[in-house]
Amino acid sequence: MVKKKLVERLISEGAELLRQLDGKSFPVESMFWFHFSDEDYWRLLIASPIVKQKGGAEGYRRLNELLRSMELAGITLEDISLLDPESAQFLSLRFLASHSSRLATGPEWVELEDAIVYRWTGESLSADLTCNVSAEELTRFWESARKVSNEPKLLIALNDGRVTLRFHPQHGELTGIENVKRPFQLALH
Repeated sequence: MVKKKLVERLISEGAELLRQLDGKSFPVESMFWFHFSDEDYWRLLIASPIVKQKGGAEGYRRLNELLRSMELAGITLEDISLLDPESAQFLSLRFLASHSSRLATGPEWVELEDAIVYRWTGESLSADLTCNVSAEELTRFWESARKVSNEPKLLIALNDGRVTLRFHPQHGELTGIENVKRPFQLALH
């Protein structure tokens, strides 16, 4: 059943789903809700290299296994389209979403007129931490450093002492995440 109305709970669940997929090593290049205005429904689009590497059926099988192990009340496999990130269909939908009017930026997503974007690209930077801090503390350190510099907003994830940095989707399809490595190290000091 596709979603006729996208409510705040589904937006939050989308962010949680992405965190869970990252934590379970399910590769996600890009992920966003998209409003298909002709039929008036919302669909969660996930671009994953698994589609090209192992095929769509295997990708859906793995995604279904992961969904069953998660506690999501609103998102089902029927709400999701799993696409090759290089496919013409996905690139066309990402183009349409990126040229929608911006309405608001959430903590982990950006809300556009026809899309809710969690991730534009799969580009990330990961490293092991040598100190004992939480993801919230790392975010606070980075936000403090950003106040005196012109660095981009980051999404910061921490899993078993390994930190992963990604650009916040409000920046669009930025590349060059490796350029924040040195500023991030300075922010930790």
